[in-house]
Amino acid sequence: MSSPPSTRPLGFWFLLALVMGNMIGSGIFLLPASLAPYGLHSLWGWGLSTLGALALAFTFSQLSRSIPLAGGPFAYTRSTFGDFAGFFITWGYWISLWVGSAAIAVAFTSYSSYFFPALSAVPWQGAVYTVGAIWLVTVFNLQGLASAGRFQMVSMVIKLLPLVLMAGVGIFFFDTPNIQPTLGPSIQPGTGWSASSAVAALTL
Repeated sequence: MSSPPSTRPLGFWFLLALVMGNMIGSGIFLLPASLAPYGLHSLWGWGLSTLGALALAFTFSQLSRSIPLAGGPFAYTRSTFGDFAGFFITWGYWISLWVGSAAIAVAFTSYSSYFFPALSAVPWQGAVYTVGAIWLVTVFNLQGLASAGRFQMVSMVIKLLPLVLMAGVGIFFFDTPNIQPTLGPSIQPGTGWSASSAVAALTL
């Protein structure tokens, strides 16, 4: 007796939203203010970070071909270095996820304080708002994979729209004389590579 075919609660667009949502965090919205003092060097830093991200993508692509196992980094590490190394990688990755989730929730509260000033003026209100945001996402995840996928789809659109609008509208207000190799506050003259490296450390 053959088992019924497994259903697929997530389609291509849901999976795309999950991957993009995992890649696009709060940094893309918070970093511009931190990178502004570096001027033109911030562009070179983004370029270095792009090369690093492509190297990581190529590495995982090759690993998925040479080690065709489900489980991502855990499966690759376990099959090569054993159970302990696989557990260590999974534990570290899990910690990075919930630490990153806390950072995203804090960034969400920081941006929301523009519309609700009490969130920044009254610490306990900001804390409750941040914890509530985390629990809201948790509730969607507890509803199942399909519910989590739909929530990820909506959140991806909410994150992408400001970026697309900023890039599309901002290009018409682009002032080329403002592109100058300005130096960051801790970068000495003549050390442009140090400035670009500092930016890459922030962006990557």
